Amino acid sequence: MSKPLRAVAVIDSPGAASAIAADLEACGHDGRCLMFASGEDDLGRLSRASCTIVLACQPNPALKPERVIELLRARDDAPPVVVSAESFSDDEMVSLVKAGAHDCVRRGDTRRLASAIQSARSAPPSPSPATPDATALTAELTDHHRALIEEIPALTYVCWADETRSVIYVSPQLLAMTGYSTREWLADPGMWASRLHPEDRNHVLRRYHDACKARSRFVSEYRILDHQGGTVWWRDEGRVMPGPDGGARFVRGFVLDITEQKLAEESVRRMRFFDQLTNLPNRSLMQLRLSSALSASQESGRPVALLILAVDRFRDTVNTLGHQCGEEIVRELARRLADTIGDAERVARLRGDEFGVLLPDADAELARNVGGRILKAFERPIMVERLPIELSASVGVAVAPDHAKEGEDLLRRADAAVQAARGLGGGTCTVYSAEHDLHDPENVALLGELRRAVEADDLLLHYQPKVDLHKKTIVGVEALLRWPHSKRGMVPPGTFIPLAEKTGLMRELTRLVLDKVARQARGWQKDGWPLPVAVNVSARSLHDRLIVDDVADALRTHDVDPARLQIEITESAVMADENRAVETLSGLTGKGVGISIDDFGIGYTSLRLLRRLPVSELKIDRSFVMGMAGEAGEDTAIVRSTNDLGHNLGLTVVAEGVENEWTLDLLSAFGCDLAQGFHIARPMPPAELPGWIARSDWKMAEC
Repeated sequence: MSKPLRAVAVIDSPGAASAIAADLEACGHDGRCLMFASGEDDLGRLSRASCTIVLACQPNPALKPERVIELLRARDDAPPVVVSAESFSDDEMVSLVKAGAHDCVRRGDTRRLASAIQSARSAPPSPSPATPDATALTAELTDHHRALIEEIPALTYVCWADETRSVIYVSPQLLAMTGYSTREWLADPGMWASRLHPEDRNHVLRRYHDACKARSRFVSEYRILDHQGGTVWWRDEGRVMPGPDGGARFVRGFVLDITEQKLAEESVRRMRFFDQLTNLPNRSLMQLRLSSALSASQESGRPVALLILAVDRFRDTVNTLGHQCGEEIVRELARRLADTIGDAERVARLRGDEFGVLLPDADAELARNVGGRILKAFERPIMVERLPIELSASVGVAVAPDHAKEGEDLLRRADAAVQAARGLGGGTCTVYSAEHDLHDPENVALLGELRRAVEADDLLLHYQPKVDLHKKTIVGVEALLRWPHSKRGMVPPGTFIPLAEKTGLMRELTRLVLDKVARQARGWQKDGWPLPVAVNVSARSLHDRLIVDDVADALRTHDVDPARLQIEITESAVMADENRAVETLSGLTGKGVGISIDDFGIGYTSLRLLRRLPVSELKIDRSFVMGMAGEAGEDTAIVRSTNDLGHNLGLTVVAEGVENEWTLDLLSAFGCDLAQGFHIARPMPPAELPGWIARSDWKMAEC
């Protein structure tokens, strides 16, 4: 059991005595243990043997605390003095502690009073009074020390090692650093904790409490809210000081204002990781976040989807409107993209007109749906200088771990997918497959084999007849390219044509096909079979201005009537570059060659563009024709309306994919002009065509 407290209070009024007695009782001490002193004679007789602690009240004009301390210091065994007052300024507290006060306690702060009493019990005896010269020297050194503290470019502090780090002393630099005076800061014991930035508060307090518990250094960089609510960055280095019981009692340290340094670091970071035009993350930051998402994916087993979006015909738009308008368009597209995704941190501007979207926990189906929403958002015209600019985009999707497990591989494959989407004419969302990737080892090998096959003239052409439904005659054939591979068997065009389109091999392949078709047409003509031949032309070939010369060279070399050749193009190929397509097709029709739109109905050709194109024939896509046998009837309605549309535009209408007699009869009833499909004849080598004609119910048309 602890020894009873013997306290002497130096007061100037009964009210002060009552307040001190109440504080002692609240601390768990007997308030009646209090004795009172009002004169210097009483104080001169006090020693540790007669008194545990002296409580000097302030204000007390008759006996100021400094005088109380001075009188007691005359004794070697003087009891410690604790000054009690309603409040203290920082200067008053510093002055009293320097004069020899053991502690300064605000009236009513019973927690601090209890701590001061506990400390006073084990406090060492006060030193003997110094000589007058030594006292003067100490005061002078103290003044120099104080001036030095207040002149250094750092804030110094002393605080309690308590829950809120309530401050005992803080240097005047506080005002310049936060806008708070030392009086305001000291008036609220929880000021420091309450002014910590909300995002930093928990982890800073945790580190502070851990440092106090371990009696180790406290070092932290964090944000403080200044008097105006602004943000100031502090670097805080404190040292925990133990009390008599060995536990943490004080923390003393200094604070540097590192706001400018942090702003400079953030500026460099934004320049490194953010696009300056759109304020979106750039490719570098996207790669870091993608790497983090892939690591989390490997742990959770959940997929990660990456979308790459490219604006269709953006360069043409910029060349027309100018660079400044192009920047306005990019900013608007970035805003729409961020709004559609709902989180700008998942969006990045990769380069020029390309954006990336990172979707954690998303499979290919979800990513495709998001891609569709993005394309929908891009359909709205963008107002630039009061002009509505209509743009479309292409989206490529790659998903980890299905398509790749590493960030660079996933980026490359999403890019391959978006290039494939662009190849379809734009405005589409395409999920990656191996055939899209020229860098896939299998495709690299296949491309090399294709190049050798072209050089060796190993590719073949098969021909599928087209018939007139009204006259029951054969009116022409469509040339279909085949690649007989020694190990892979018959490689379909859908596998090797995309590879050729992405390399310089496409023009060479197109010239080879045109030469074979022209040679075959000339041979049939000599044998009395003057059949018109249709040739499919890819999007890359259509936008190659040299194709007009290549067609003319093939016809001239083999002396074939241009009317015997028809070029088939797809809607998507036209939409990839409308102006150039119109220019190329006009050049071909100028040579006397016919133009047909293939696979009509699955692309994006508008009626305006259809009227603009110099075409003479329209081929309804096989998916609708084959679907006529279904029960719903939607495909039948589409075929019928497309047939009517073509006739209203003055075009010959061809139905592809005829698989049965019922479909053939229904097409005849609709008034469809021509048809082709397996029910009529499968594609066949040219040597087999005469025998089929001889056996067929369809007769050769008169030419």
